[in-house]
Amino acid sequence: MKIDRLHVRGFGKLQDFSCDFSDGLNVIYGDNESGKSTLMAYIKAMMYGVKGGRAGKNGMLPESKRYMPWNNNQYGGYMNIKLDNGEFYRIDRDFLANKINLYDSSFNDISANFIDIRDINSIGEKLVGLNENLFERTVFIKQMGTRIDTSTSKDLVDRISNIQQSGFEDISYIKAQNALKEALKRQVGTDRSYTRPLDIINQRIAELQEKKVNLLNEEKRLEELREKQQDISLKINKLKFKYRLLSRIIDYCKLKEKLKFLNEKKEEIRFLEESVRQAQENITKLEEDKKSAILHLNDNQVAGGKKLRGTDVFLTICVIATLAVGLAAFVFNILSPLFTLIPFLSTFILFILRTRTINREAKVLQKDRTDELNRQLSHFDDRIAQNKTQYQKLTGRIEGLKANNGAEKPENVESEISRLYIEITKDMQKIEDNLTHHESELIEDISKDSFENLLVKAFGINKNVFSELQRWETEYNTVAQSVKNTSTDSISDIENEISRLSRQKKSLDSKGEALNIAINTLESAAEQVRKKYVPLMNKVLNNTFSGLTSQKYNDVRTGDNLKIMLDNPETETLVPVSMLSDGTIDQIYLALRVAISETVLKNHECMPFIMDEPFAQYDDERTLNALKYIGDISKKQQVIIFTCKKREVELIGSEFPCKICSLT
Repeated sequence: MKIDRLHVRGFGKLQDFSCDFSDGLNVIYGDNESGKSTLMAYIKAMMYGVKGGRAGKNGMLPESKRYMPWNNNQYGGYMNIKLDNGEFYRIDRDFLANKINLYDSSFNDISANFIDIRDINSIGEKLVGLNENLFERTVFIKQMGTRIDTSTSKDLVDRISNIQQSGFEDISYIKAQNALKEALKRQVGTDRSYTRPLDIINQRIAELQEKKVNLLNEEKRLEELREKQQDISLKINKLKFKYRLLSRIIDYCKLKEKLKFLNEKKEEIRFLEESVRQAQENITKLEEDKKSAILHLNDNQVAGGKKLRGTDVFLTICVIATLAVGLAAFVFNILSPLFTLIPFLSTFILFILRTRTINREAKVLQKDRTDELNRQLSHFDDRIAQNKTQYQKLTGRIEGLKANNGAEKPENVESEISRLYIEITKDMQKIEDNLTHHESELIEDISKDSFENLLVKAFGINKNVFSELQRWETEYNTVAQSVKNTSTDSISDIENEISRLSRQKKSLDSKGEALNIAINTLESAAEQVRKKYVPLMNKVLNNTFSGLTSQKYNDVRTGDNLKIMLDNPETETLVPVSMLSDGTIDQIYLALRVAISETVLKNHECMPFIMDEPFAQYDDERTLNALKYIGDISKKQQVIIFTCKKREVELIGSEFPCKICSLT
């Protein structure tokens, strides 16, 4: 990977700063406090982001706050990089919004293909295959930070250890060997195991064989139950059909009785209406007879008065005649006056007596006729009241009958009866062969239209059918529950499971054999790898350190956990690195970083060496030797040196092709 260009919108004291880089050697020059370390931190931040959190125990602010722009609201920028395969990318970050965008060579936003929203700072590792920890401990050298602290470099130590054992930085022989043994134990099993996969499979196969035998018996029983269930279901369907037919017959009989009842009520209403009409006529006739009786009695009373008046006239005439005769005799002296007075007095007395008798008889007659009239009128009133009462009762009964019958008409009932009869006839044809003797008789009675006792008989037969239907449904439910409770596993499933487990057993046997072969092969291969690859990194380390020290030291090696030892040619003894001078220690760790870069990181992007004041503890000779070696490195990979020493800039510019960028 090479950095092509970067632009800082705002990062620490840097604002609106741009810089282009060459593919080889680059020098960033500036006075102290000009922003060199800030720019170097910016490069790492563009790849791996800035860390947040709280201030440290020493009061140091976290990176996110430490590099907050001083006089600019924008906190971020972009950096263009080129990978070894020629692909171009622009990484654009906004640290304030914790946002990152990735663009390709055509400035298409391809962020979604690379950036995990849960860890946006992993973009650097995804692009170059190198995490931040390895980046800082290999090609990223801070001021006075050439040395590698092995206690905090576990990833680096692990990768170097893997290369020594397996030849690959991400493959650990010991882990692989332990993993194979664990896999053999966990995935297959051993002679002493009881709960491992192979043991479980053998036990499971035995269980399935036993289950297969039980299942065969269970399937036979289940088949019998299903046949029984099917037979019961057919019986239930026939009984339901018969029950429906009998229910229709019952409805038919009820409708017949209802029709009979409606017709009877219809006749009763017709009779009552005739009785009402007769009662009305009787009332009318009685009222007319009453009027006639009153007129007749009045006429009799007038006739009696006339008779009495005739008698009174006759008596009056007699009296007048007697008086006339007596008066004529007295006047003409035909008779003596006394003789004349006797007939007159007799006639007068007779008139008075007769008048009293007539008056008495007239009163008696008047009383008798009045009594007779009152008796006859009372009789007529009683008969009229009786007829009216009967009329009201008849009218109320008619209304009650009509109300009870409602709007239902016999014609509608007859239509429903005809429909039911057709349905019953159709159903009879379907079930004729399954009818009992009593049921057949019932059907014949319907055909004969003799339904008087049909309803009682139909109810009795239907009750028996319903009881039988309930009994068979109970039996069906019992059988269905037995079917449901019976295991549904099939023989084929068991056989397939046994076959599958047998294949797994065979596979596990093969896997166990393969794992044993792999363990043995791995042990042999590891021995060969150690013989072939262990010297590689030490060779690069030795050559680099020898060049940096002008061949003063020719045998330096690193062992486990990056422990460095060298052969002191003056004393012919092995000396640990801690016993050397600071300048020599910086040289040996620089050589170690180069060796790591060419071995541990050889399968990744060829990362640029980024160094801040790398020669601070070097004298002129060491500085020149280091620059010569770095010049050679810049022919293969990009090198970026940050320095505040003008002497180094002039020396680099005069000895090597490079690009110089000034921050001053």
